[in-house]
Amino acid sequence: MSDKTPTKAEFDAWTSETEHEALAAIGEAFHVRHIIKGDTFWALAPNGKVYKLPLGLSIKDFEALSAEGNSDVQSISAVKDLIRSFAGPEQAESLEAQPVQVVMNILNQYGTVIRDSQGADLGK
Repeated sequence: MSDKTPTKAEFDAWTSETEHEALAAIGEAFHVRHIIKGDTFWALAPNGKVYKLPLGLSIKDFEALSAEGNSDVQSISAVKDLIRSFAGPEQAESLEAQPVQVVMNILNQYGTVIRDSQGADLGK
């Protein structure tokens, strides 16, 4: 991140193309990768930290993650609580230091895997 204040010329030169390029660079900086091993979702954050989450959720955990009307803050809190109970307080504390975009990417990928795994044994 640059601390140098942009010049007026930089603002004048800003286009939708330069915005797209800047957003692509930011997206890459917050890119999360994941794998599935057994009944565990493993996420790799850009800083090399690895987080594990269960794929066999209890009803209580599932409701906390998918409650209608959950704000992003509530969803992040639910993931942090799940990580704390499943992987320990160190991982939950480590997650707190991640940029919110990284945590949201973990949450989005985890939610997709949970959703997709619901129909896995039914051939859906």
